[in-house]
Amino acid sequence: MVGSILSLLSAVVVVYTILCFIDIIMSWIPGAKFTQFGKFISRICDPYLSLFSKSGWLRIGNIDFSPIISIGLLSLLSSILSGITATGRIYFGGILATIVSMIWNVCSSMLVLLFLLVLIRWIVLLANHGQTAYGSAWNQVDMLINKFSYKIAGTFSKKPISYQNTLLITWITFLVLLIAGNILFNIFLVDLCYRIPF
Repeated sequence: MVGSILSLLSAVVVVYTILCFIDIIMSWIPGAKFTQFGKFISRICDPYLSLFSKSGWLRIGNIDFSPIISIGLLSLLSSILSGITATGRIYFGGILATIVSMIWNVCSSMLVLLFLLVLIRWIVLLANHGQTAYGSAWNQVDMLINKFSYKIAGTFSKKPISYQNTLLITWITFLVLLIAGNILFNIFLVDLCYRIPF
């Protein structure tokens, strides 16, 4: 009986996750949220999604990471419910391993996005010999990544660094963080959680 309820809950969470994902995609298409279907989806999903979009710390410049966090939490809940349904018991180590794995997946997704953005910007600067036209779309990207890239590069050198070298240092730092985080979270911490005997 409990297994059936948990299985049903897991299915409901999966369907709700898909609806939230559709709602997020529709917000990127002008006018899509004003259709009958868009209004229906918004009524269901916006109360949950707005819990995350209101917090300012999930936004860096023009990039809003709140959809990643909100979908990640729903996926985490679905994974936990599926795990309990599959094993037939509440296994603390398994739940903790799922949480740790999901936290790293969300963080690494944000890191990969920033990693790619910095890499693309560095390549464009390299191709243009360090020049950017005034009013270019790259100025918006620069406003987004300037803050954290100079802070990261400043931890390695106290001397003034060119913007191009700052981006390179930031890119390498993100690469090291992704590799180290993968090893730490996916190999050591998850394995450690699974070793918990209860």
